[in-house]
Amino acid sequence: MLESLVIAVREQLQNQIVSGGLVLAIVGVVLAALRNLPAKLWEYAKRVFICTAVIDSRNDLFNAYIAWLNELPYGRGSRLFTVIQDNKEAGAEEASDLPRLLYSPAPGFHLFWYGGRPMWIRRDIAMNLQVIETVKVSALFASRRLLEDMLEDVIRRAYARLADHTMLYTIDRWGESWNLAGARPRRHISSVVLDGDTSATLLADVQEFFGRRQWYADLGIPWRRGYLLHGPPGTGKTSFAYALAGELRLKLCALSLTNSKLNDQTIADLLQKTPPRSLILIEDIDAFFVARDKQDTRIEVSFSGLLNALDGVSAQEGRIVFLTTNHLDRLDKALIRPGRVDVVVELGNAGTAMLRTMFLRFYPDSAAVIDAALQGYADRSLSPARVQQALLESDDAAVAIERLGLRAA
Repeated sequence: MLESLVIAVREQLQNQIVSGGLVLAIVGVVLAALRNLPAKLWEYAKRVFICTAVIDSRNDLFNAYIAWLNELPYGRGSRLFTVIQDNKEAGAEEASDLPRLLYSPAPGFHLFWYGGRPMWIRRDIAMNLQVIETVKVSALFASRRLLEDMLEDVIRRAYARLADHTMLYTIDRWGESWNLAGARPRRHISSVVLDGDTSATLLADVQEFFGRRQWYADLGIPWRRGYLLHGPPGTGKTSFAYALAGELRLKLCALSLTNSKLNDQTIADLLQKTPPRSLILIEDIDAFFVARDKQDTRIEVSFSGLLNALDGVSAQEGRIVFLTTNHLDRLDKALIRPGRVDVVVELGNAGTAMLRTMFLRFYPDSAAVIDAALQGYADRSLSPARVQQALLESDDAAVAIERLGLRAA
């Protein structure tokens, strides 16, 4: 069989047409390779002599790098720059009500000095299904370690600016990933007044959860925990979640199930890739059930998809989920069963002790006036939100008491 094949090949090669065609084909391949050789050698030479890091806008590092670049002398003095309006509100110290303008090196080529070494960036914008901005940072005759040190410095500076802030993450416009939406000054947990020891109990429970990773692993139990805060509007459910994230230095990821960009696959992916040490906040979860009952076609997340995302086989571990609702009765029992929701807490209207604490936080020297007014208070008739609003709008305790309609018995 093999000898027959060899003989057949020899016979074909003896044919001048076949052998000539084969030679031409080989020559063509060689010439094509030689034609591309200079470009390939140049690409190889660039990798040998030039070190390049690529960062794109789908990564939170991108904004941190641009902020770092803007602080460099070149960034502040670049003659090719882009201008955007800062969406953040002006600080109290700023006399002008005009919005602040932010200046940054524009898309294009920029050469600058860093650490006594010339470096350059190429900033580009690509528009397809989504707008992606890319920065390529390059240095000649530099080691990779130089760029790594530079980027680590970028991260250190970015996190130093956010040291006393809670980082807030939201879903991007395509419903595919978490984006750092901003940062708020950390709120101490004592700033949210709850009845009794509710606040301390919840704080201790979350702290214990994060400290028992090995315990969960030893028992073969998924390392995740769910909380449900329910009660009338204005009782501090969302405020407590924000304050808890700030107290424990957690990232806060806000998720709305009525987002039309979400479906079973995207919500599962999102809950698998939340940032480390995150508190996932799903507010007003009853709205999801109302929309589902009305068969709202904009809602593509199914109930089974939600359950699988929360505690399915692929659900992320090491995170906590806080659900809030004003209507506990509207929630499906399968959602709030143990294992999905481990702790259920009711936050009600202000009791007498809670109301007194709130007053004393604003007017610490008015205890006698406050105690007299509270004698006629119908327990839990006022929401904490209403009380706080009255306190914010009043110059003294007497005015606040009048606003709230409190009268001594």
